[in-house]
Amino acid sequence: MAQLPNITSPPHGSGPSGTDNALPMFYGAPRPLDRARDGALKISRPGNFKFTAGTNAIPLLIDEFPMAAAYYPIVFAAGPMPIPAAVVGLRNDSNLFLDKEAHWLNGAYLPAYVRRYPFILMDDPEKKQFVLCIDEKSDMLSENGEFALFEGDQPSAFTKSAMEFCAALRQQGDATDEFVKSLKEFDLLMPNDAQVDLRDGTRLQLSGFLIINPQKFDALPDNVLLQWRRKGWLGLVYAQLLSSHRWQNLVDLMQMRK
Repeated sequence: MAQLPNITSPPHGSGPSGTDNALPMFYGAPRPLDRARDGALKISRPGNFKFTAGTNAIPLLIDEFPMAAAYYPIVFAAGPMPIPAAVVGLRNDSNLFLDKEAHWLNGAYLPAYVRRYPFILMDDPEKKQFVLCIDEKSDMLSENGEFALFEGDQPSAFTKSAMEFCAALRQQGDATDEFVKSLKEFDLLMPNDAQVDLRDGTRLQLSGFLIINPQKFDALPDNVLLQWRRKGWLGLVYAQLLSSHRWQNLVDLMQMRK
């Protein structure tokens, strides 16, 4: 039986810089950008997405639900604070949305969590603010890359753009947390397993995730539904429920690889 990865660290930000525990998925050694250390360093656009090959789920923000639901089943990774995720594989450590060259498949929606890498915002407890960090283990970094990280003493335009993108994701992450907390408050999340049968008789089962309980959602009081409509949350619920039809996408991709 396959399981979703244990996505427990904050997916769109992280704890104090310099710590090596509970690192977000894909990040091996995130550290703050430093002009003295990184003045000659450049970054290139990803030639492939092989850094995502070892997972079967990618964290999502609620703003991404409508786009992601067109390609992936949307679930919630089980944990103290369930995290929305796009399921990209039916087996552990297997991303079916990568082709043989590790390019993302078929023009499918590329989650912001992937697009942000190798940058990330991390907490700086001393300065009581977020700092822009980069995964120094990423092969996108070199002195011969496409875009400079610094221009003289200042961050480059590329780095400023990365900072703005990460800050926007952090803000959207707070909105995502608010939505998930409300789902928990009204006990709308329920455990679920996905079982699929391939044409060769192989049966695959994926567990370790939650989905929205449609019966409990339909039973919500009218005043709660009105509040959720005003917050734009009703569409999120429907997107998650409708995304259950995307399990067949994963089955088809699995069959193509056999």
